Amino acid sequence: MLHIRRFRPDDDAAATARLFHASIREGAVGAYSEEQLAAWAPAPPETAEWAARLGSMTTLIAVELAASDDEEDGEGDPLGFMSLTDAGHIDLAYVRPDRFGTGVSDALYNAVLSVARTSGLRRLTTDASHLARRFFEKRGWHVLREQRPVRHGIALTNFRMVIDLDG
Repeated sequence: MLHIRRFRPDDDAAATARLFHASIREGAVGAYSEEQLAAWAPAPPETAEWAARLGSMTTLIAVELAASDDEEDGEGDPLGFMSLTDAGHIDLAYVRPDRFGTGVSDALYNAVLSVARTSGLRRLTTDASHLARRFFEKRGWHVLREQRPVRHGIALTNFRMVIDLDG
């Protein structure tokens, strides 16, 4: 059973850092060159800095619960995570490559939308990769512009996207 819970820095930082790295290095193959993947995620992020980054936002974690697990605990390795800033920017959205297409992204996205609406946000933005762009477009998001961020001297491509929550 899939369960969505809040990020816990002490419990989740190392596992989400590894998930982030694997999602890019394994999951984005074909959408970006090997050189771009290596520049985007040369190694899993350092745990303390990663914990601070994810902890500075509303970060939701998807875990799979065994029938005997208590939902309040929500133990288990993260299957994915999504982070929302107070300004309404989805900063991070990653799923384990072996869980692509299994509903993890949908569950996280729906939970983030609920948080956004409860917080009174009327518009969300994101900087989506090629893969994430398709996900967001299917849910009514629109591309504002293509961007070329540079990581470790290598240009990547992403897309500034927006959705109005009022309509």
